[in-house]
Amino acid sequence: MRNSRTLFHIPTLAAALLVGPPAGYAGYLLATGNVHTVEPEILYRSGQLDDDGLAALIRQKGIRSMLNLRGVHPQEAWSREETLVAAEYGLDYYAVPISARSVPNMATMTRIARIMRDAPKPILVHCQGGADRSGLASAIFEYAVEGDTAVVAAEQLSWRYGHFPWFGSRTAAMDEAFALFAAKWSSSQHSAKVGQKAQP
Repeated sequence: MRNSRTLFHIPTLAAALLVGPPAGYAGYLLATGNVHTVEPEILYRSGQLDDDGLAALIRQKGIRSMLNLRGVHPQEAWSREETLVAAEYGLDYYAVPISARSVPNMATMTRIARIMRDAPKPILVHCQGGADRSGLASAIFEYAVEGDTAVVAAEQLSWRYGHFPWFGSRTAAMDEAFALFAAKWSSSQHSAKVGQKAQP
């Protein structure tokens, strides 16, 4: 009986050891705002910051544009505070709501790419935790705007930023979304170049 109990607890202990450290690290990132530099003086990523934290980051990095991947929710305090801070500092403000648990369509991801390409720099892109949706947007930027390879760009979707698409997590949708974007973007860009060369 004692042996059977021990055998029963081994998988439970193993799971706890695997899940515990990532959960603790994710908690640390959430508590600190999960702020990271994607490209110095060009693109920064974060989780949802309070108004003081956001204002401090805007001043520190000279942020001129913000891309909010949560959408605008006037009934929510965080949304009201964020739009007020953005207006106070004269930021260009964009909101493209996506879910971390489902693959956005190509039109939405292309819109995100174009906003980050064209908006005044530096840009701050954020979601709620700064791990999944912000990771997808940052990967899109690195690939479509900076011209990095898909492999390098995909590093923005990493455990280092709190992205843990394992153990059945539905946030694996962000990895699927980037793979889809990279494949279709590459194809569309190739087609556009072919079309330009064909012009007299």
